Amino acid sequence: MAYEKDRNYPVSTVAVYLRKSRGEEEDLSKHQLILTELCEKNKWKYVEYKEIGSSDSIELRPVMQRLLKDVEEDTFDAVLVVDYDRLSRGDAGQQDRIKKIFKKNGTLIITPNKVYDLNNDNDDTYTDFQGFMARQEYKMITRRLRQGKKIGARQGKWTNGSPPFGYSYERYRNKYNQKGLVINDEEKDIVRYIIDKALEGDSPNSIAWDLNKQEIRTRQGKLWSNVAIYRMLQNETYLGKIISNKQKGDGHKIKKASAEEFRRLPREEWVIVENCHEPIITQEEFDKIQLMIEKRRKIPTSARTNKGEFTGVLKCGVCNHTMQIQRRKGRVDTIKPCQYHDQLGEKCINRGGVLQPVRDAIKEVIIEYKKEILAKLEGASNRDIEYVTKQLQQKYKEMKKYEGALEKVLDAYELGDYSRDEYITRKRKWADKISNLENEITLLEKELKSQEQINDEERLYAITYFLENIDKIENIQDRNKLYKTLLDSVIWKRIGDEEPYLEINFL
Repeated sequence: MAYEKDRNYPVSTVAVYLRKSRGEEEDLSKHQLILTELCEKNKWKYVEYKEIGSSDSIELRPVMQRLLKDVEEDTFDAVLVVDYDRLSRGDAGQQDRIKKIFKKNGTLIITPNKVYDLNNDNDDTYTDFQGFMARQEYKMITRRLRQGKKIGARQGKWTNGSPPFGYSYERYRNKYNQKGLVINDEEKDIVRYIIDKALEGDSPNSIAWDLNKQEIRTRQGKLWSNVAIYRMLQNETYLGKIISNKQKGDGHKIKKASAEEFRRLPREEWVIVENCHEPIITQEEFDKIQLMIEKRRKIPTSARTNKGEFTGVLKCGVCNHTMQIQRRKGRVDTIKPCQYHDQLGEKCINRGGVLQPVRDAIKEVIIEYKKEILAKLEGASNRDIEYVTKQLQQKYKEMKKYEGALEKVLDAYELGDYSRDEYITRKRKWADKISNLENEITLLEKELKSQEQINDEERLYAITYFLENIDKIENIQDRNKLYKTLLDSVIWKRIGDEEPYLEINFL
């Protein structure tokens, strides 16, 4: 370790951050060996944080988020990385966020060649320069990869990650297609079976059940689903084509604020390259299946459009899936038997029943619920609520003072008024006070919440409105909305000749 002669750092516990981006698995093992040897040589206790991923955004790196949280809690004296840019190649905002956390807690960053103390002006400036260079390098690599992927796709090469089921990348036994797809004979037979069944008129659900019953699994060893079958039957890769430029933007659920909004492009903008590899399905077969799928598409049911009574509220007590109501003119309304089938095609055993007793039971339970709330409101003490509220306000004021004191300690350290040891001692003193105060505030907030005075008054109003109007409302959709103002779920269970079981859960 190349420590500066005039700077001595007390280090005993460290975090080892390992991140594999676009290298081989052996790169991660190599980095792990380098950093663990460094810990053993210096007799440091260490905790490993291992991350696989190439994103430059902290939001898409869960292990980095966990590490930063632990650094904020002052868990480590230092964080070890092979190179400084392992922490972040993100934009200035991402890098600044990381630096602020390390600065505030006085946590060092150690590489095999240097110790970075971000509260030291020279180190701070040096890391800014390194961060800028790392970001430029990352942008250049990303741009080249994107360009290479686009050019490769236009040349008929496979650039879309893992090949679809039925194909292998480049080589399978004696078959070879440079940077392209070749048929995987074992998987091809299963794909053809799926295609033939679809041509016979079987639905994706039926095909998935059939495969699962035969104990035929996906490439990952999982059960087949109707979604997997549906996607396979619509995938034009099986026609020997490679298609790119189908969408633009970032489709991740968690993405950077600067990310382009995800959108699908019209077919005329797609890049379609024909005869890239051996097809598994003919164009005639493919077109016939698409027509059959189009005819099978369901018009949204009343459950999906929120028109049915108890929509989204009535749940199966066996499989927890939504149950449906059947209304027929001149007959009593009934609960239909559960329609859910598992992945082996086995139908749920929950039977249906008459609906009116369920409506009556719900009203009875709501009336009892109203009595409980009235009794609770009569016993509630407004003085207790006021006392707890005043205590909380006082604690909030104290918290502001403590946080201000902690900021002053950091400012004094940056100005050179405190040595590193003095800074750590004073920082921990205020951090402990803040932690204790946070616990006190949490307890008071829970105590205040337990009073539930305002919530119960609102709930009482909703119950009264419900009881006065539920029998007057004829529109099913409006009645369902009224149920949802109070009910989280109604669980129905009836097995064989047993008496129905009913469980009513409030919001």
